[in-house]
Amino acid sequence: MDLLFFLVICLGASYSWNDTEIGTVFRNFVAKIRYIRKPMLCHECSSFWISLFVSIFFNPLNNVTPIVSNIILAFAGFFVNLYFVRNKLIPHNYD
Repeated sequence: MDLLFFLVICLGASYSWNDTEIGTVFRNFVAKIRYIRKPMLCHECSSFWISLFVSIFFNPLNNVTPIVSNIILAFAGFFVNLYFVRNKLIPHNYD
């Protein structure tokens, strides 16, 4: 159940970062920073980094080494977001 909760949090955070008007202010700020511009403006890349950031604070895999579990959860959040966006289960703003 914690893993499902984690994936919903990551999906919601990725959606709000990429596809809402509120996220536009933050995206415009990040677009000015040279080295994190591309990883945070790409929909799939930002879902990975957001999932990694969320896994640092909320890690449902308690019995695995923290660094390994953070990477596993980052990829899990990435693939869930990729599935929802590619199958058009959530609306998106890019072409």
